Amino acid sequence: MATVREYFDKVLGHCLSLQNTLLAKSQRGEDIASLIAKIVLDLEGNAKYWSFYIPACSSPFEAVAGLFAVNEVQNCSFGPQSDGLVVETGFADYPERASSVDLVFTRRVLLYFEDILDQRCRDEIKSLGRERGLFVIIRDAEYAEAKSRIEKPLAFISHDSRDKDDLARPLAVELSKKMCPVWYDEYSLRVGASLRQSIESGLKETRHCIVILSPNFFSNDGWGRAEFDSVYTREIIERENVILPIWHGVTVKQVYEYSPRLADKFGLSSELGVEELARRLEREIRSGDT
Repeated sequence: MATVREYFDKVLGHCLSLQNTLLAKSQRGEDIASLIAKIVLDLEGNAKYWSFYIPACSSPFEAVAGLFAVNEVQNCSFGPQSDGLVVETGFADYPERASSVDLVFTRRVLLYFEDILDQRCRDEIKSLGRERGLFVIIRDAEYAEAKSRIEKPLAFISHDSRDKDDLARPLAVELSKKMCPVWYDEYSLRVGASLRQSIESGLKETRHCIVILSPNFFSNDGWGRAEFDSVYTREIIERENVILPIWHGVTVKQVYEYSPRLADKFGLSSELGVEELARRLEREIRSGDT
């Protein structure tokens, strides 16, 4: 599941952003929390607005109150005069250009909290924002959980349950951190749901299938084989590169004996480590977006 910080870091559409850190202080001048501040620049819409990440702290409301008291926040700027940075978009041989200098502050402020806020705290923060002429949107840990549940998976992880702890689960977590949601049984199956129906739905709806090829997978004559046969059939029908294999402690001979077609397909070795596997897989999975 993606975290609040990961949703904060996610690029918002095609907008650009400027990022810095701000120190929130109490009315007594005490340091409360170090916040990550981002000015989002929408050059197409001629607008800009704030996005803040607020780590876990003892008083979220006090942190926001200290933040809203900063003059730069009211001006949507990192400096008393300006940010000292000008961004322009357009073509070198075409006169129409858009500049960050012309952007209008919409007074919109997105607050990403690592904490879970109760309704009273939410109401107080929004009321404080209105007093300052700011339109506040709050996104906390509950928001991240809810958003993760509804995001459509981009890939399916087919694996033997004996490879779950050492590879399948860590890989699913790492891909989710990269905003690349995957269909993985622990995330995607609901209580009371049909196992067969859920797996077949995941296979049909996702763009790719990550297959963890291991001695355990090859010895599984149950769902592992059934999943592979379904994916293999889909790849033939769609004539697309659906299968993304990971070789996990297997040899070329073992892969060939299981499926000659797979032996001829480039795969990634699990020896690369989970982070590098996720990086390469995410790039391949999203290659169809461009």
